[in-house]
Amino acid sequence: MSKVANMLNMLKILEDGKKHSIKELADKLEISPRMVRGYKQELEQAGIYIFGKQGVNGGYILEHMKNSIDIGLTEEEIYYLQNIIKDSVALEIIDKISNAYRKNEYNKNESKISKLLPEFSKIYQDIRIAINNKNKVFIKYNSINSGDTERIIHPAELFAYLNDWYVAAFCELRNEIRLFKLKDISSYDILEEEYDEQFKINK
Repeated sequence: MSKVANMLNMLKILEDGKKHSIKELADKLEISPRMVRGYKQELEQAGIYIFGKQGVNGGYILEHMKNSIDIGLTEEEIYYLQNIIKDSVALEIIDKISNAYRKNEYNKNESKISKLLPEFSKIYQDIRIAINNKNKVFIKYNSINSGDTERIIHPAELFAYLNDWYVAAFCELRNEIRLFKLKDISSYDILEEEYDEQFKINK
């Protein structure tokens, strides 16, 4: 499973507000404990904070989590994923998303975009188009660790978490997958250059 899928699955596990040990998370995601710690650090760099309790009874806790994570997929994208993904866990997640569409959740999520990010709705729409067309995007980004930086990203998915929208993308500057908060992107330009395919960095 891809790195982004693993991180989203990790958030899905933690959304119950209960404490989960690093070993438990590693076993469920079928990755190493070191990778679980790495995912926690990367999520926190994107402003998604996970409380870590140390000791014998330690683990990770995600508080004040929304009931669900809106990753902004279209019906066409869900159909596409259902026909190319064979992993049973990923298919189960996709089926849940598909059921939400059948319950008319799609319209609710579309109206939520304007309420959640009225001043960022254009960037959401532009990056969604870039994802669909596989266009690279030049961004000026205010990073927590590095301050203002210029980057070229390969956007793969948009999702909402705790009143903020994020884009999951491969970053050419860091040569790895990163999560970027939309409101921290000060400017952007959709490039004509396309990337070969959506990034696939496996565990």
